[in-house]
Amino acid sequence: MQNSDYTITIIEDDVLQLENLETALSSQGFKVNGFSNRQEAEASFNVSLPDLVISDIILGNEMDGGFDVAKKLLSYDRAIPVIFLSERQSEFDIHTGHALGAIDYLPKPISLSVLTIKVKNLLRITGSAHSDQHQENSLIEGLELAQNEFKAYWQAQPLELTATEFEMLKQFALTGEKGVVTYDRLQESTQGVVERNTINTHICRIRSAFRKVDPDFNLIHNEYGRGYSWYQK
Repeated sequence: MQNSDYTITIIEDDVLQLENLETALSSQGFKVNGFSNRQEAEASFNVSLPDLVISDIILGNEMDGGFDVAKKLLSYDRAIPVIFLSERQSEFDIHTGHALGAIDYLPKPISLSVLTIKVKNLLRITGSAHSDQHQENSLIEGLELAQNEFKAYWQAQPLELTATEFEMLKQFALTGEKGVVTYDRLQESTQGVVERNTINTHICRIRSAFRKVDPDFNLIHNEYGRGYSWYQK
């Protein structure tokens, strides 16, 4: 898929920053819709959902406006990846952003070149998945994949995963029980969106998604120095 096939929504209350973000991504061929407040952005979702949302956390007088946007996106059947840009860099804020499904949480001021690369890598993941003409089947009993929707099901219960977490979980599904999914494979599966030193954080969130529907879940284990594997102890 070409960059022009993707629509990106940007929500930023600083007009100058919004213009800079719009210009940087539009120059790469993306379709960009910019909004300075949460209400107008959410109204646009009712007309057409974007392929990616980039949002500040503080929007006008709303200290958690970006988080509220992420909550709204979780209500749709299709998973919409979110990248947060914020000066708020506390562990609590970063955890909250990721817990709401954010695929990345980047500090301000942001390098526009770094952001552009991250956006391209992320949309390459989603684009390649949507263009697949075959369905990759899970080798793990009880774990089902809905590739085109970036959704996974455990014992018929939907898991709350971001697109990145789905791609990482898919590596376990395609490897099967007891096979090792290496760190390199997990990183490659996300087209570089996930860095080596953050893989464990994403695995922890994947485990948490399972435990929301299965409190006793304990099947993903660390293989020291190699990666992770799926098995029953």
